Amino acid sequence: MTLKARFINLTSSYINENQSIELLWNELESHYTEPHRTYHNLTHLEELFGYFDTYKKELDKPDLVAFPIFYHDIIYGIWNKKNEEDSAEKALNVLKKTSLSTDDLTTIESHILATKTHNAFLKDTQWMIDFDLAILGSPIARYNLYSQLIRKEYRKVPTFLYKKGRKKMLKHFLEKPFIYSTITFRELYEKQSKVNLQKELDSLLPV
Repeated sequence: MTLKARFINLTSSYINENQSIELLWNELESHYTEPHRTYHNLTHLEELFGYFDTYKKELDKPDLVAFPIFYHDIIYGIWNKKNEEDSAEKALNVLKKTSLSTDDLTTIESHILATKTHNAFLKDTQWMIDFDLAILGSPIARYNLYSQLIRKEYRKVPTFLYKKGRKKMLKHFLEKPFIYSTITFRELYEKQSKVNLQKELDSLLPV
């Protein structure tokens, strides 16, 4: 299923106007195909939905995870310190016009905001975070490609500043007791993610 077809199927349960759904998709697509995005793009969404499909049966409210996957990176700028907050706000502004309840919108917002802190106590939020972080535990060749794509997104950032920020992020994850929130992802990806992160950290010269 294409991302567009998936989006239409999802939103058609909450919006009756086909034209409105088309406009929403066009807006979403335009954001995720911005020229500066080399990782946080439509391919990233496809990867997350791959995990979503695999573990959908584990989710209490799958639709309320699917919406955040679509919108969690809709706003993404390398100089913006509030990408997640702005993405959550954008999602709420769009989805408040649907039949989603206030509680549903609050849940969607919390899932998106959790992709910044990587901390969650609710089960569905934990799965959402783990889908987003799964790339960290991928085989080393795939991880290296990911890190290269991230660097390309930050190509306008001077090397010494990029390394400083990247090292901070890597250490943040390595110092956590667990990178992943669910037992499933810990068993599948925790060990490899620590190896990948440490190798990248070791490759960065002191700043």
